[in-house]
Amino acid sequence: MLKKTVIKFLIVASILFLQQSSLKAQYSIEKHYAGPSIGLSFLGSTFQFGGNYEYALSLENFGTVGIGGIFRYWGYSDAFFGGKWSYTNILIGAQGNYHFQIKGNDMLDPYAGLVLAYDGGSVSYDGPGGNYATPSHGGLWLGIQGGIRYFINSNIALTGRVGFGTLSYGALEVGVDFKF
Repeated sequence: MLKKTVIKFLIVASILFLQQSSLKAQYSIEKHYAGPSIGLSFLGSTFQFGGNYEYALSLENFGTVGIGGIFRYWGYSDAFFGGKWSYTNILIGAQGNYHFQIKGNDMLDPYAGLVLAYDGGSVSYDGPGGNYATPSHGGLWLGIQGGIRYFINSNIALTGRVGFGTLSYGALEVGVDFKF
């Protein structure tokens, strides 16, 4: 009985996969792409939560680009000097990405781009006495990123992204984007 159920599931999954592979024009000009993301921040080795937005444009003699914004939040702590330092980061910025065309495969949307953002970081110390000056944290941030979207249907894509930037920032993220 279980074997028949597994076979039926595999047949239905194969049919759905084949139907989706016939979808065309996934990354479409003059469309919006937005969605949540979760990632691992290389700064503090902690999870970060965020959101992405992109609007698709075609630039004559250049190609397809996306412009939009990003939002990220993450926090972490370090214990030293007999106490605990806690860091909180809220990153808000603009992004611009160049989208590469893959002939014959409209389900994949690879891109590379730049991000200019402001990191509204804060630091606090919890520990015994001591007159520790609150260190500077956050500021203007410039980064590069690369990623790929995999469209599971004409309006929803799974995303993967890696980014590196100033302020010792780096992240590996996954998410979902919705096209509207």
